[in-house]
Amino acid sequence: MSAEPNESQPAAGGIRPDLWSRTYQIGVVVRDITQAAAFYERLGIGPFEEGPSAHTLVRKIYGEDAPDVAVKGLIAQMGNVEFELLQPVAGKGIQAEFLERHGEGVVHLCAYTDDIDRDIADLTGLGHEVISYGEVSDGGRFAYFETREVGGLVLELFQPGETFT
Repeated sequence: MSAEPNESQPAAGGIRPDLWSRTYQIGVVVRDITQAAAFYERLGIGPFEEGPSAHTLVRKIYGEDAPDVAVKGLIAQMGNVEFELLQPVAGKGIQAEFLERHGEGVVHLCAYTDDIDRDIADLTGLGHEVISYGEVSDGGRFAYFETREVGGLVLELFQPGETFT
């Protein structure tokens, strides 16, 4: 008799079954974050506040240090969902790449993790490279994975630090 997968046991394919159960955020790339926030606030989404993007101390894009990449980010709560607006402002990051290729739109879904190192190892072990990695000033860390093959959507994991939970 085989054991049922649980939080600590990987599902078929090596990923623990609860990995994406803590998905909380949808990220949208925009050209003008101020204009976008005003638009959504008129629709009743908001108020917006600064997100962790502005507090990223270490950033790697495709495994290379990317100190020139900067992204403005604003977040607003929509019930249990966090709505994040992202505007690339410098360098060739994932958001700038998305905007150039597709225009404005949904770029990622993000889930909380309590062990980003474990989850990076699991996902890269399945062939999903980390395309963007960052460390935030409060100790938080994030990783965007190459999952665009189907649907064009990036999956992100965020391990909160002391402030941005």
